[in-house]
Amino acid sequence: MKNKIILYSLLIFAFFGCTPKSFKVNVEMANANGKTAYLQKIINNETVNIDSCLIENNMAVFNLKTEKNNDAYHIFIKGWRRALPFFADNKDVTIKGDFNAYHKTTITASETQHILDEINRKIDGLDETNQKLFITEYVKNNSENALSPYLIYRYKWAFNLRELRNLTELFPEGFNSGYYGKLLDYIKLLERTEVGNDFIDFTLDNIEGQPITLSSVVKDNKLVMIDFWASWCPDCRVENPNVVSVYDDFKDNGFEIVSVSLDTDRNAWIKGIKEDNLYCEYHLSDLKGWNCVPASEYGVAFIPQNVLINTEGKIVAKNLSGDKLKLFVSRYLRQ
Repeated sequence: MKNKIILYSLLIFAFFGCTPKSFKVNVEMANANGKTAYLQKIINNETVNIDSCLIENNMAVFNLKTEKNNDAYHIFIKGWRRALPFFADNKDVTIKGDFNAYHKTTITASETQHILDEINRKIDGLDETNQKLFITEYVKNNSENALSPYLIYRYKWAFNLRELRNLTELFPEGFNSGYYGKLLDYIKLLERTEVGNDFIDFTLDNIEGQPITLSSVVKDNKLVMIDFWASWCPDCRVENPNVVSVYDDFKDNGFEIVSVSLDTDRNAWIKGIKEDNLYCEYHLSDLKGWNCVPASEYGVAFIPQNVLINTEGKIVAKNLSGDKLKLFVSRYLRQ
């Protein structure tokens, strides 16, 4: 009997002793020697750096302890416009690619990551309407899965405020997910910047490095448009001729543009301004890309995006383009 107890104890020890208490994130990134890779995670609804590693011989390795929460991690290398998310499930991960080809990076990881890769392939083959339907249906059937809030947050630009509220109601009370928390914060931003609310003031440097405060521009004009754009954004470059046309037509009637760039490269930003003949007075940027502070405060999830503010500091319209923008500005200034 004693031998059986000892054998049973050894089996239990062997079983739990073999359970991994750590895992690795291996980064193999061509053209990245000497750069620093940052491992990130969402903590208290903020994306924070939890570790960093210098890339040598195009490689970096992160050693992590296992966690109960199956939430997303991110890899970020300075020079990328955004971090690369992945799901580890407490298993070894290999991230392979070329620093200069962010969108071609491959991730070999957990079952959750494999499911996400399959979902992304399906979504990429759909138009915007069917993308929304696909994501909505997935969330309805997987409301306790960490992928669901991630998918909504990633494609939040496709949903209006009412739709986002309805989707978040599908999650169980007390749902523990970093992206769920970020999603709730994003909804609050949209509510804060709805038409009829007061504008959010900010100060950014212009091209010459001089600080410009939005309120100083608002008080001196009948209508001010904050134009969020970037030189690397194809849709922005397509819309820019229309922005110039509206400015030409109404700049002498109390209309002004505060152009806020989500660029990270100062030279590319200035080149884009010159190429598109964006000759309005106020070109501002903190060169932080998607981490641009005013863009975050206004809940900017896509570009081009704009916010129109009257001289009383009220938001009077959002996200108008083409003929709709010109018509609104024309009618508003005739009031």
